Amino acid sequence: MHDGLLRIGSAAVPYRYGADCTDGLAEGIEALGLGSAIVVIDEAVQSHAEPLLSRLGQRMQVRPIVIAGAEQHKRLSLVEEVLDRAVAEGADRTSAILAMGGGLVGNVAGLAASLLFRGVRLVHLPTTPVAAFDAVLSLKQGVNLRSGKNLCGAYTAPAMIGCDLTWLTTIPRRGLLTGIAEMAKNVLAVVPGRERDFEEALANLPDRPVAAFTTLFELGFDSKAPMLRTDPNEKKAALVFEYGHTVGHALESVAAGAMSHGEAVAWGMLTAAEASAQLGHLGDADLKRHYRLLSHLELPAPRIALERFDLESLATRLRSDNKRGHIPCPPESAPMVLLRRLGEPVADGDGMPLIPVSIGTALDAFEKVTATEEL
Repeated sequence: MHDGLLRIGSAAVPYRYGADCTDGLAEGIEALGLGSAIVVIDEAVQSHAEPLLSRLGQRMQVRPIVIAGAEQHKRLSLVEEVLDRAVAEGADRTSAILAMGGGLVGNVAGLAASLLFRGVRLVHLPTTPVAAFDAVLSLKQGVNLRSGKNLCGAYTAPAMIGCDLTWLTTIPRRGLLTGIAEMAKNVLAVVPGRERDFEEALANLPDRPVAAFTTLFELGFDSKAPMLRTDPNEKKAALVFEYGHTVGHALESVAAGAMSHGEAVAWGMLTAAEASAQLGHLGDADLKRHYRLLSHLELPAPRIALERFDLESLATRLRSDNKRGHIPCPPESAPMVLLRRLGEPVADGDGMPLIPVSIGTALDAFEKVTATEEL
């Protein structure tokens, strides 16, 4: 098992990861000196949770709360349900909330931890690539409102992050590949020099999955950690990690759970690349590199995946994007991360890696992606 330390502003967060390391993860949690643990578990990963719950139960009171990890449930009502259950199970200020599942479970449990008794400790135990390599490397805990993605939330530093990489090996290949879209984002927007590492990890997935996951974790950690030290709330330079998320979140919201976060972000990155090229920022060679790199994710044909989306519904979601307010943005525009070249975002006058893009331009770019026959 590997012991790392993630510094997010003034917070120093232990990150333990490895293969078949349940005992090591349990030791790290036990060392926090908890009075009890409320464990929020995605119903799809209960078998992963059982050995850890059994070990922790020997040292403290452990109360599992099983939830459905579906996007349509990522709402304040589910947070309230977790809070009511936690109090009913005897949680107090010495308790921690443990989140075991994907990014949705981490966000719901993370927001609950920030609210319970005005804040109890939080432990992330990610079981998906999106969560393990990206979502938990953050203070952001958020849920959806009717008008859009992640519009309600808080900043909470976890007391620990722990991942047994063998949990990830049970994910079906399609979910695994789309879940790695966030690492493709890091290559395109932050560390283009790590493109070969990314491709080698994908090649290793069938026969050497733990080695592949270790490389992908390092890619995620190495990309985000330097920016999180100085921009812990991700309101300045770290906004670059929103690449692909403006249109991606709109797609995910309109799809109402029928499209995964990773797939939506992949389409969002292609849309951002097309918009950047249309505005004269991104060259043709780097645009083509987007399509080539994302082709490794084995996405469905764009026409099949995207023609069903109503443009006005997407426009409505773009008008309420959660990055609005970071920069001045006209009503019929959306704040987007665009690239001038791989690893170099287009910056506004204050150096922020965001610019306003007209919703018409964004939708034109989306239609261009949709018209692509295949990646």
